[in-house]
Amino acid sequence: MPFKHLVLLLAVVIAAAAVTIWLGMRAASAFSLPQSAMALVPLALLAIVLVRLLRGRTRQK
Repeated sequence: MPFKHLVLLLAVVIAAAAVTIWLGMRAASAFSLPQSAMALVPLALLAIVLVRLLRGRTRQK
């Protein structure tokens, strides 16, 4: 991959993450959620991914 494309990809990913966090904080303040509730979102997503991985590895093929 050319260096120029790598830098562009990294910039887009970082910008997307920043916008996601910004929107999440705005939504949390609109619904009067504590900031600790926002920390639970990534943990819940991680738990879902781990459960799906473990289920996929224990299934008989």
